Amino acid sequence: MRKSRGFLAVAITAALLTSHTYAASADVTPSPAPTNPMDAFKAAQEQYKKDRDIYIASVRDREMKLRTINTTFKNSVDKAATDAKTAMLSATTPEQKNSINSLRRTAIATAIVARESAIAALGPMPTPPVEPVRPSKAAQQEMSNQKGKQKR
Repeated sequence: MRKSRGFLAVAITAALLTSHTYAASADVTPSPAPTNPMDAFKAAQEQYKKDRDIYIASVRDREMKLRTINTTFKNSVDKAATDAKTAMLSATTPEQKNSINSLRRTAIATAIVARESAIAALGPMPTPPVEPVRPSKAAQQEMSNQKGKQKR
């Protein structure tokens, strides 16, 4: 009786183990074929070229906006200086001259604040794309492996 129970326990355990192993081996999916590294490099190179064109366009656009901001700033400062010179011609008292200089400095400070806030609104410089690295050839790897070996 003990032998038949032992045999039955071994048979049930073996049946359970083989059924799980068989089900696990049936779910294996075929592995994808390895891709050619040069094809992946060429695709990455094409994407890099597109990203580089976008980067160059965004830098060019940012420079145009900066030129506009700087032109506006220069015009504001020049206008404040011209207005101050014109007003100085008619000023007779030191209080009037101090007031004119104070207005000129205030106008220039306002122009500086406007310029700085416009530049801050542009945001940070765009980041350049990273050029992909060309995969090394197998022949080059074999030659580099043999560099350490001594000649006969």
